[in-house]
Amino acid sequence: METLERQVLDNLVRLRKRAGLSQKQVETQLALRTNTLYDIEKGRLKLPFVLAVQLMDCYHAPLDALIQNDSAATTTGTEQPQKAVSSLAALGIIDSGIHPLANFIAQDPVIVAEIGVGQLGKKPLMELLLANLTETQQQHFVLDLYRYINSLISSDGEIRDSEIKLRDTLIAQAQVELSESDKKSIARAFQKPFFGKSMAKSLPRNAYKHFLVWTLHLVSRSDGKVHYKARDYIHQVAEHIELPMSAFRFIEEQVATAYRDDV
Repeated sequence: METLERQVLDNLVRLRKRAGLSQKQVETQLALRTNTLYDIEKGRLKLPFVLAVQLMDCYHAPLDALIQNDSAATTTGTEQPQKAVSSLAALGIIDSGIHPLANFIAQDPVIVAEIGVGQLGKKPLMELLLANLTETQQQHFVLDLYRYINSLISSDGEIRDSEIKLRDTLIAQAQVELSESDKKSIARAFQKPFFGKSMAKSLPRNAYKHFLVWTLHLVSRSDGKVHYKARDYIHQVAEHIELPMSAFRFIEEQVATAYRDDV
């Protein structure tokens, strides 16, 4: 077993014990079948992303505590959550709906053309895309991305903590400060489907439209198979932002391939 993978599994056990919980208590609290946590801690089962988030909530620890050494893992906060997720995925420890799309998004030719082939992998994709925008455009893009994701999350009539956690993990890469007015505006997207009005500012080029649709697909899969209302909303958004039909079909086909859907 790889050293980092062993460290992650050791951290799972240590963080649980630090929280004063037994395996049985955690399984009862999270409605898991008997011995699920035992099998995960022994490396016999992969850790689903949603369950990783739930476990860290139970243990009152940030997600990146799973990949830190003993001294660092005792800290709190949410530093570099995407780095933690990516590291766990690369190890094959996390098995989740968030990860099958990662390589497909990074290989989207329109996105690659925007950021440059030589930049891939150097920084998180969100950071690379934002670097090509003005400060004003960055603000508009991130705020609208928040709003679209919130409307997607609430499209099936149920807002899940796992979806919120995933949204925040994704948006954390942007490092954009939100005012109280921004937060209220973002929250309204839970109540009414959002369709942006200032596309020239928030989605100035096709790469950003592609990234938005990819992101909505990713979030829609965070808790299992996509709900038909979420799928409908993604279609509506694609039409609203005037994403070329050929591009939309390309993304849909790649998503189906990533999740091995019937196509």
